[in-house]
Amino acid sequence: MSTADTQKFNQLVDDIAREIVATEHRVGGSFIRTPLMYPSGSTVVVRIERGEHRFFVSDFGYGYQEAELMGAGLMYSKPAHAIAADAGVRFDNQAFFVLEASREQLAGAVVTIANCSQHAAMRAADALAEKTFEDRKTRLYERLVKVFEPKLVAKNVEIVGASNQKWQFATVVRLPNTRPTIFEPVTKHPNSIANASMKFGDIALLKDHAPQRVAVVHNKKELGTLLTVLSRSANVIDDDESKERIIRLATAA
Repeated sequence: MSTADTQKFNQLVDDIAREIVATEHRVGGSFIRTPLMYPSGSTVVVRIERGEHRFFVSDFGYGYQEAELMGAGLMYSKPAHAIAADAGVRFDNQAFFVLEASREQLAGAVVTIANCSQHAAMRAADALAEKTFEDRKTRLYERLVKVFEPKLVAKNVEIVGASNQKWQFATVVRLPNTRPTIFEPVTKHPNSIANASMKFGDIALLKDHAPQRVAVVHNKKELGTLLTVLSRSANVIDDDESKERIIRLATAA
Protein backbone atom coordinates (compact mmCIF):
# COMPACT_ATOMS: atom_id res chain seq x y z
CA MET A 1 0.00 0.00 0.00
CA SER A 2 1.43 3.36 -1.03
CA THR A 3 1.98 6.22 1.39
CA ALA A 4 -0.93 8.14 -0.19
CA ASP A 5 -3.24 5.13 0.17
CA THR A 6 -2.15 4.69 3.77
CA GLN A 7 -2.92 8.32 4.53
CA LYS A 8 -6.36 8.02 2.91
CA PHE A 9 -7.09 4.90 4.92
CA ASN A 10 -5.96 6.54 8.16
CA GLN A 11 -8.15 9.55 7.39
CA LEU A 12 -11.10 7.25 6.73
CA VAL A 13 -10.65 5.52 10.09
CA ASP A 14 -10.36 8.88 11.86
CA ASP A 15 -13.55 10.09 10.16
CA ILE A 16 -15.42 6.94 11.19
CA ALA A 17 -14.20 7.35 14.77
CA ARG A 18 -15.59 10.88 14.84
CA GLU A 19 -18.93 9.58 13.55
CA ILE A 20 -19.07 6.92 16.25
CA VAL A 21 -18.01 9.12 19.16
CA ALA A 22 -19.00 12.77 19.38
CA THR A 23 -18.48 15.42 22.03
CA GLU A 24 -20.41 18.50 23.08
CA HIS A 25 -19.02 21.13 25.41
CA ARG A 26 -21.23 23.23 27.66
CA VAL A 27 -20.73 25.49 30.61
CA GLY A 28 -20.10 23.29 33.63
CA GLY A 29 -19.31 20.08 31.77
CA SER A 30 -18.81 18.19 28.54
CA PHE A 31 -20.80 15.32 27.05
CA ILE A 32 -19.49 12.29 25.15
CA ARG A 33 -21.85 10.39 22.88
CA THR A 34 -20.67 6.79 22.91
CA PRO A 35 -21.31 3.99 20.36
CA LEU A 36 -23.45 2.15 22.93
CA MET A 37 -27.23 2.20 22.62
CA TYR A 38 -30.16 1.97 25.00
CA PRO A 39 -33.06 -0.39 24.17
CA SER A 40 -34.89 2.53 22.53
CA GLY A 41 -32.05 2.97 20.05
CA SER A 42 -30.78 6.26 21.47
CA THR A 43 -27.08 6.52 22.22
CA VAL A 44 -25.55 6.34 25.67
CA VAL A 45 -24.15 9.71 26.74
CA VAL A 46 -21.63 10.34 29.51
CA ARG A 47 -21.01 13.71 31.19
CA ILE A 48 -17.63 14.87 32.48
CA GLU A 49 -17.20 17.76 34.91
CA ARG A 50 -13.76 19.14 35.65
CA GLY A 51 -12.65 19.72 39.21
CA GLU A 52 -9.44 21.27 40.44
CA HIS A 53 -7.39 18.11 40.05
CA ARG A 54 -10.03 15.41 39.47
CA PHE A 55 -12.96 14.71 37.16
CA PHE A 56 -16.57 13.85 37.95
CA VAL A 57 -17.98 11.32 35.45
CA SER A 58 -21.66 10.36 35.26
CA ASP A 59 -24.40 9.21 32.91
CA PHE A 60 -26.36 12.28 34.10
CA GLY A 61 -29.34 10.03 34.86
CA TYR A 62 -29.95 9.32 31.17
CA GLY A 63 -30.23 5.58 31.75
CA TYR A 64 -32.93 6.16 34.34
CA GLN A 65 -34.71 8.55 31.97
CA GLU A 66 -34.69 5.87 29.27
CA ALA A 67 -36.26 3.40 31.70
CA GLU A 68 -38.87 5.99 32.71
CA LEU A 69 -39.81 6.65 29.08
CA MET A 70 -40.42 2.96 28.43
CA GLY A 71 -42.45 2.61 31.62
CA ALA A 72 -39.77 0.68 33.51
CA GLY A 73 -38.60 3.36 35.93
CA LEU A 74 -39.57 1.28 38.98
CA MET A 75 -37.57 -1.66 37.59
CA TYR A 76 -34.34 0.31 37.11
CA SER A 77 -33.03 0.98 40.61
CA LYS A 78 -32.58 -2.57 41.92
CA PRO A 79 -30.41 -3.92 39.07
CA ALA A 80 -28.64 -0.56 38.81
CA HIS A 81 -27.39 -0.76 42.41
CA ALA A 82 -26.07 -4.30 41.80
CA ILE A 83 -24.41 -3.27 38.53
CA ALA A 84 -22.75 -0.28 40.21
CA ALA A 85 -21.44 -2.43 43.05
CA ASP A 86 -19.97 -4.97 40.61
CA ALA A 87 -18.32 -2.21 38.55
CA GLY A 88 -16.94 -0.35 41.54
CA VAL A 89 -18.83 2.88 40.80
CA ARG A 90 -21.65 4.67 42.60
CA PHE A 91 -25.36 5.00 41.93
CA ASP A 92 -27.67 7.52 43.63
CA ASN A 93 -31.00 6.02 42.49
CA GLN A 94 -30.87 8.00 39.27
CA ALA A 95 -27.32 8.40 37.97
CA PHE A 96 -24.21 6.27 37.79
CA PHE A 97 -21.09 8.22 38.63
CA VAL A 98 -17.42 8.22 39.52
CA LEU A 99 -16.88 10.98 42.05
CA GLU A 100 -13.19 11.59 41.49
CA ALA A 101 -11.28 10.23 38.51
CA SER A 102 -7.71 11.17 37.70
CA ARG A 103 -6.61 12.01 34.18
CA GLU A 104 -5.21 8.50 33.82
CA GLN A 105 -8.50 6.97 34.99
CA LEU A 106 -10.75 9.17 32.88
CA ALA A 107 -11.08 7.03 29.75
CA GLY A 108 -11.78 3.91 31.80
CA ALA A 109 -14.31 5.78 33.92
CA VAL A 110 -16.21 6.96 30.83
CA VAL A 111 -16.35 3.42 29.41
CA THR A 112 -17.42 1.93 32.75
CA ILE A 113 -20.18 4.47 33.36
CA ALA A 114 -21.50 4.06 29.80
CA ASN A 115 -21.59 0.28 30.14
CA CYS A 116 -23.33 0.46 33.52
CA SER A 117 -25.98 2.84 32.21
CA GLN A 118 -26.70 0.71 29.15
CA HIS A 119 -26.73 -2.54 31.13
CA ALA A 120 -29.15 -1.19 33.73
CA ALA A 121 -31.53 0.12 31.05
CA MET A 122 -31.46 -3.24 29.30
CA ARG A 123 -32.14 -5.07 32.55
CA ALA A 124 -35.10 -2.76 33.22
CA ALA A 125 -36.41 -3.35 29.68
CA ASP A 126 -36.14 -7.12 30.15
CA ALA A 127 -37.99 -6.92 33.48
CA LEU A 128 -40.73 -4.83 31.88
CA ALA A 129 -41.07 -7.27 28.99
CA GLU A 130 -41.35 -10.17 31.42
CA LYS A 131 -43.98 -8.38 33.50
CA THR A 132 -45.93 -7.42 30.38
CA PHE A 133 -45.86 -11.01 29.16
CA GLU A 134 -47.03 -12.33 32.54
CA ASP A 135 -49.85 -9.77 32.60
CA ARG A 136 -50.94 -10.81 29.10
CA LYS A 137 -50.81 -14.47 30.10
CA THR A 138 -53.11 -13.75 33.03
CA ARG A 139 -55.56 -11.76 30.89
CA LEU A 140 -55.57 -14.46 28.21
CA TYR A 141 -56.28 -17.17 30.76
CA GLU A 142 -59.12 -15.16 32.28
CA ARG A 143 -60.59 -14.57 28.82
CA LEU A 144 -60.45 -18.25 27.86
CA VAL A 145 -62.01 -19.30 31.16
CA LYS A 146 -64.97 -17.09 30.28
CA VAL A 147 -65.23 -18.57 26.80
CA PHE A 148 -64.85 -22.21 27.90
CA GLU A 149 -65.39 -24.01 31.19
CA PRO A 150 -62.55 -23.41 33.68
CA LYS A 151 -61.80 -27.13 33.86
CA LEU A 152 -61.06 -27.12 30.12
CA VAL A 153 -58.38 -24.42 30.33
CA ALA A 154 -54.91 -25.04 31.74
CA LYS A 155 -52.09 -22.52 32.13
CA ASN A 156 -48.30 -22.85 32.05
CA VAL A 157 -48.42 -26.16 30.21
CA GLU A 158 -45.34 -28.07 29.10
CA ILE A 159 -45.52 -29.80 25.71
CA VAL A 160 -42.83 -31.91 24.07
CA GLY A 161 -42.15 -31.04 20.44
CA ALA A 162 -41.00 -33.24 17.57
CA SER A 163 -37.39 -32.53 18.56
CA ASN A 164 -38.08 -33.90 22.06
CA GLN A 165 -37.56 -30.37 23.38
CA LYS A 166 -39.92 -29.41 26.19
CA TRP A 167 -41.72 -26.11 25.54
CA GLN A 168 -43.66 -24.00 28.00
CA PHE A 169 -46.94 -22.52 26.76
CA ALA A 170 -49.20 -20.00 28.47
CA THR A 171 -52.57 -21.71 28.03
CA VAL A 172 -53.97 -24.89 26.53
CA VAL A 173 -57.65 -25.60 25.91
CA ARG A 174 -58.68 -29.25 25.94
CA LEU A 175 -62.15 -29.88 24.54
CA PRO A 176 -63.73 -33.34 24.33
CA ASN A 177 -62.99 -35.31 21.14
CA THR A 178 -60.54 -32.74 19.75
CA ARG A 179 -56.83 -32.17 19.90
CA PRO A 180 -55.63 -29.59 22.43
CA THR A 181 -55.38 -25.97 21.31
CA ILE A 182 -52.45 -23.85 22.41
CA PHE A 183 -53.11 -20.14 22.98
CA GLU A 184 -49.88 -18.19 23.39
CA PRO A 185 -49.53 -14.39 23.84
CA VAL A 186 -46.91 -12.88 21.53
CA THR A 187 -45.64 -9.29 21.42
CA LYS A 188 -44.57 -7.36 18.33
CA HIS A 189 -40.91 -7.54 19.38
CA PRO A 190 -38.89 -9.64 16.90
CA ASN A 191 -37.45 -11.76 19.72
CA SER A 192 -40.93 -12.65 20.95
CA ILE A 193 -42.05 -13.58 17.44
CA ALA A 194 -38.90 -15.62 16.81
CA ASN A 195 -39.31 -17.50 20.09
CA ALA A 196 -43.00 -18.23 19.47
CA SER A 197 -42.33 -19.31 15.87
CA MET A 198 -39.62 -21.71 17.04
CA LYS A 199 -41.91 -23.30 19.63
CA PHE A 200 -44.92 -23.48 17.32
CA GLY A 201 -42.78 -24.83 14.48
CA ASP A 202 -41.47 -27.71 16.59
CA ILE A 203 -44.97 -28.53 17.78
CA ALA A 204 -46.31 -28.42 14.21
CA LEU A 205 -43.86 -31.16 13.23
CA LEU A 206 -45.83 -33.57 15.43
CA LYS A 207 -48.15 -33.60 12.39
CA ASP A 208 -51.27 -35.72 13.07
CA HIS A 209 -50.73 -35.43 16.81
CA ALA A 210 -49.91 -31.73 16.82
CA PRO A 211 -52.10 -29.46 18.96
CA GLN A 212 -53.76 -26.54 17.21
CA ARG A 213 -51.67 -23.40 17.65
CA VAL A 214 -52.97 -19.87 18.18
CA ALA A 215 -50.76 -16.83 18.63
CA VAL A 216 -52.53 -13.97 20.40
CA VAL A 217 -51.16 -10.51 19.61
CA HIS A 218 -52.24 -7.01 20.54
CA ASN A 219 -52.85 -5.96 16.95
CA LYS A 220 -51.85 -7.92 13.84
CA LYS A 221 -51.28 -4.71 11.88
CA GLU A 222 -48.46 -3.76 14.26
CA LEU A 223 -46.47 -6.84 13.22
CA GLY A 224 -45.89 -5.75 9.63
CA THR A 225 -44.01 -8.39 7.64
CA LEU A 226 -43.37 -10.38 10.84
CA LEU A 227 -47.02 -11.42 10.72
CA THR A 228 -46.12 -13.69 7.79
CA VAL A 229 -43.35 -15.27 9.84
CA LEU A 230 -45.66 -15.99 12.76
CA SER A 231 -48.52 -17.19 10.53
CA ARG A 232 -46.43 -20.01 9.10
CA SER A 233 -46.75 -22.09 12.24
CA ALA A 234 -49.87 -20.74 13.98
CA ASN A 235 -53.16 -18.96 13.53
CA VAL A 236 -52.78 -15.35 14.61
CA ILE A 237 -55.57 -13.44 16.33
CA ASP A 238 -55.88 -10.09 18.12
CA ASP A 239 -56.43 -9.76 21.87
CA ASP A 240 -60.01 -8.66 21.25
CA GLU A 241 -60.86 -11.50 18.86
CA SER A 242 -64.51 -12.54 19.03
CA LYS A 243 -65.66 -15.37 21.26
CA GLU A 244 -67.08 -17.15 18.24
CA ARG A 245 -63.73 -17.17 16.39
CA ILE A 246 -61.91 -18.46 19.46
CA ILE A 247 -64.39 -21.32 19.78
CA ARG A 248 -64.05 -22.14 16.08
CA LEU A 249 -60.27 -22.34 16.36
CA ALA A 250 -60.47 -24.66 19.37
CA THR A 251 -63.12 -26.95 17.92
CA ALA A 252 -61.33 -27.20 14.56
CA ALA A 253 -58.37 -28.96 16.15
